[in-house]
Amino acid sequence: MLNKVMMTGRITTDLDVVTEDNNSYCKFGIAVDQPKRNDTETVETDTFTCLAFDDNARSVNFLYSKGGQITFVGSLRNAPDNTAVLIVEELHFKNKFTVKADVETGQIF
Repeated sequence: MLNKVMMTGRITTDLDVVTEDNNSYCKFGIAVDQPKRNDTETVETDTFTCLAFDDNARSVNFLYSKGGQITFVGSLRNAPDNTAVLIVEELHFKNKFTVKADVETGQIF
């Protein structure tokens, strides 16, 4: 079975990495515009909950902020409360983006 999604949207929540039992994660929301129909002038927006783990969580937290545009590939999963959650598996970047450096480690993103 195939379970892959690709999303591009704007981050709707503040980003924070949480570490529990040696596992890191970043939970955030995104707003994704639906395709515009010819007979309407407004664009509908869908909102989704996303989870990024470990290195992806730290990268999302470091490279993005609320209101920023994010593109990723992931999978769709059921959360314990029976809602859908998108699991971030790969981050994708446009050809041009701002390079950031972690001052403490010297790592460039």
